[in-house]
Amino acid sequence: MYEYNYFYGSIIIDRDFKNSQNFISEIMPDKNYFYFHPSIFSSNTQEYSYENMMISFARTVKYLFYEIDELYQFIKEFEDILKNLDFENAQIKIGGIYCDYTLFWNNKKKLFTNGSTHSIETTKECFKEYNVRFFENNDFYFGFGEINLSTGWVNEEYNKENLESFDIQFPDFNYNK
Repeated sequence: MYEYNYFYGSIIIDRDFKNSQNFISEIMPDKNYFYFHPSIFSSNTQEYSYENMMISFARTVKYLFYEIDELYQFIKEFEDILKNLDFENAQIKIGGIYCDYTLFWNNKKKLFTNGSTHSIETTKECFKEYNVRFFENNDFYFGFGEINLSTGWVNEEYNKENLESFDIQFPDFNYNK
């Protein structure tokens, strides 16, 4: 990417907001992430008016993803954060002068089987219906597109021009690298 870039996003916390917030404020500084620092995350209130809480974050970055290894590092750092949070779904929007990407993560441990409303099968069907490019590992579904943070489902096809731009910039992208 180019010199002037930014990213912002949201993470839906399932129930354990206190420990999730503790990870961000107390443990994350020792991780020495390059892209993520506790100061970019919202501190939110601990008044539990809803079942799920949202944590948001944002920052500007100079020369974001100039090399593919930087993209891998960004994903690795964010997924390490997610592994330490009681999260359901997360989304990051990345932008700059010449690009706009929307990335999402679904926590596979929070999806159920046997036809529940948030089932693995329903989520995969939704991805296929909207031709979403997604990847899978033991913990997450990772993909390109805007999701409903409450359900983790995609509501529309992702912009094909953005995918083409990504493929040109990162032709050898391999999520499971």
